[in-house]
Amino acid sequence: MHVDVRSRDGVIILKPVGDIIGSASHDLRLMVNDQLHDPSKYANVLFDFGDCSRIDSVGIGVLAGLHVSILRKNRKIGVINVGNNIKNIFLMARLITMFDHFNTESEAIVNLRVGEGKK
Repeated sequence: MHVDVRSRDGVIILKPVGDIIGSASHDLRLMVNDQLHDPSKYANVLFDFGDCSRIDSVGIGVLAGLHVSILRKNRKIGVINVGNNIKNIFLMARLITMFDHFNTESEAIVNLRVGEGKK
């Protein structure tokens, strides 16, 4: 697994490519933390799960921890392209309500731009 990282209108977009299983979970946490600790960036975060179809319990724990870290920095977190497998895992782990879900990247960007959208 690797993570494509880009920014659009002040939103950090993270797109895991491959499954978030085993050591990939640790790699994801490190990469996101690097993005969050960059003092030049104050941005909300969007996860695009379009190229990720599986996540294990370690990955769920990492996402829950990242959610807490992001909220502590007074940032927002959203998700797009959540497939049925990941959605079912989010439901079972009760993560479904932790993230703002959007239908498209454009909709997410409008709602996650710093200084705009819902609080």
